[in-house]
Amino acid sequence: MLTSRSLFLAQVLAHLSLIPMIVYGQWHHWLIAIIVYFFNGCIGMTVTYHRLLSHRAWVAPKWLEYFGVLCASIGLTGSAISWVAIHRKHHRYTDTEHDPHSPTFKGFFYCHWLSMFEPVNIKFAMDLRRERFYLFQHRYYFYIAGVYAISVYLIDPFAVVYAFLVPACILWNAGSSIVSVAHMYGPQAHPINSKAANVWWLGLLVWGEGWHNNHHHQSNNPYFSEQFWQVDVGGLVIRILLALRIAKLA
Repeated sequence: MLTSRSLFLAQVLAHLSLIPMIVYGQWHHWLIAIIVYFFNGCIGMTVTYHRLLSHRAWVAPKWLEYFGVLCASIGLTGSAISWVAIHRKHHRYTDTEHDPHSPTFKGFFYCHWLSMFEPVNIKFAMDLRRERFYLFQHRYYFYIAGVYAISVYLIDPFAVVYAFLVPACILWNAGSSIVSVAHMYGPQAHPINSKAANVWWLGLLVWGEGWHNNHHHQSNNPYFSEQFWQVDVGGLVIRILLALRIAKLA
């Protein structure tokens, strides 16, 4: 069963995995870690959890939607039901005392590393709550991650570190930085009519998510870049899926 405490302990383990990775990891281990981060972060978190499920900004066939959810499941950031519910509440109450992860009211440390303890209000994800697949993923979240961990272990025991735990650690810190950094100074420090800041280096590191001001201006837009130089890998993935006629806009 997915609980805040179990997710916290999993992330502690993921962060500790950096030690053997730094000591024993070779260049190809880091390369594989980055590739897995593309799948759990870009395909799973950015394209699926965020732009597809949270905001319904684009439409995917069920097989692709579920594949994206499974990619996110190995990132140790929580189930789709929990993640979507908290994120939708964030947009409802952005930078107020009711915002589930506002650094202005809850502090940087809590928003960056302890957000898994934020209570989940299920009313913000009732559409997912009605689907058996998402109930299954929520209930058996760690079993899904465990099957993946065992699979990579059978290929190479050290792969549990470089192909599972380290990418999960990267994803947690990258994803948390979107709220802990982009909302760090509160709405009073942002441009007029803005609820967040664009952070260019997060735009590069977190698959386009760093263009957070753009996103808050138009949350149902699947593309976060408004200028040609604003790199949005997540948006590019969606554009490719549209060009291949695999997906469509909402």
